[in-house]
Amino acid sequence: MSIVITVLLVCTGLTAGVIARIAFRLAQTDGASRAVAWGAAGAAAVATITDVCTIAGALDLAHGHPSAGRIALSVITVAIAFALAFFAYDVTRPTVAPAGGAPAPGLSKPKRLASAATAFTSTFVVLALILPLIN
Repeated sequence: MSIVITVLLVCTGLTAGVIARIAFRLAQTDGASRAVAWGAAGAAAVATITDVCTIAGALDLAHGHPSAGRIALSVITVAIAFALAFFAYDVTRPTVAPAGGAPAPGLSKPKRLASAATAFTSTFVVLALILPLIN
């Protein structure tokens, strides 16, 4: 195992821990019980590891420097993931009230962030599924 992979795995583990802590606190802020908050933290950690490892696999870091095509595929995937996450966050907001009416309720901010994170990670899951087809 190369030093790049080792450093990547250590940094991914540390990042997953930080993101899990943030997800735990957001879930508790939203009124979730400790058990549900732990579930959110675990899901966030797994999603972080999935995202980073999928990109590392797409770049084929285990075999040295990535090719230009693999770098382009990774950049396009990350751009699509951010666009879908923004779209998911935007769609779940409260809607504007019609003239004289009350606005339709939207999701709370932690739930909106969770739906954005789900859309982001789903993009990487799709990449992992199609990657063997394009190799």
